[in-house]
Amino acid sequence: MLKKEIFISSIIILVIALFSSYFYIKNNNNSTKELKVFNMNNKEKIFSYISNTEDYIPKYREMYEQINYHNEENYNKEINVLLNLNYTPLEINNIYDFIKRNNIKKLLTAEKLDLTNYYNITNFEVDKINRYEEYVNLHNCSLDEAVLKVNIGLDHDFYTQIESIQNNNDYTILVNKYHSLGDYEPSDLKSLSYDKKYQLREKARDAFEELVSSAKLENVFIRPYSAYRSYKYQQSLYNTYVNRDGEKNADTYSARPGHSEHQTGLAVDVWSEGYNELLNNDAIWLKENSYKYGFIIRYTKENENITGYIEEPWHLRYLGIDIATDVYEKNLTYDEYYDLYIK
Repeated sequence: MLKKEIFISSIIILVIALFSSYFYIKNNNNSTKELKVFNMNNKEKIFSYISNTEDYIPKYREMYEQINYHNEENYNKEINVLLNLNYTPLEINNIYDFIKRNNIKKLLTAEKLDLTNYYNITNFEVDKINRYEEYVNLHNCSLDEAVLKVNIGLDHDFYTQIESIQNNNDYTILVNKYHSLGDYEPSDLKSLSYDKKYQLREKARDAFEELVSSAKLENVFIRPYSAYRSYKYQQSLYNTYVNRDGEKNADTYSARPGHSEHQTGLAVDVWSEGYNELLNNDAIWLKENSYKYGFIIRYTKENENITGYIEEPWHLRYLGIDIATDVYEKNLTYDEYYDLYIK
């Protein structure tokens, strides 16, 4: 008898709870809608959300029922644009699952593209697809490699297709033969504490002094011989090299004005103390340890075709410990790393 009473009580409590939920939902339509969107997953179809809106186009009903819902601003309108461009529901689902937002915006204003080979390439850019395919055909390489090389700019000659750098004060700034600083000058340059003629941006200065001090503890003695260079100074230096060796040769070891990392205040060239060049054991120490202080060896022999410069084991570029460590561990040039992980 007691069990029967407990069972009846449980049923009554359940019924009350269900009625309470019903009246709460009925009186809180807006809240319920927000919760549904918040808990959205790709099994929900766009038809449920577009069918009662002004964006609904009857001829696309069957397609709406195959397209997964994404909680994006103007999603209904974007779906219609893609359908008008003759993208299939499967293609649309793949676009929103795998392609970055800036690329989706470009797709909305372009002719239909076959993106089959690009869904798993995160760094591709819609407006460069023709260049990627031309690079593959010309160099017989993988599409992944073509995307990376073209994004860097390597399908054009050095110092062509130059872009002006906008984020000049960013510590992760990319300066190379395709990106120019103009006549930028850092605002936080600080002289080295033991040699006032060498300047770096403050964080880079502090990190470099720590690197030098730590190196001494391991019997590695290095000193700077070039740090910050102004646009005007780099122009004079480059012209001197051109007059001496010709432009083609000068371009292999000296940056044109506006294209030098030294102008950022984040690069420093070093010698072994008391010598005119970096000793082998000191170069090895730098290669194996500089990232621990936020620096990378910017120009290596195996990557001359990417950077456009001959090997410079003495050229350090400050990026901060986290990024420098990642660049070192991934064994990439900064040009490659920037495109894959920062840009």
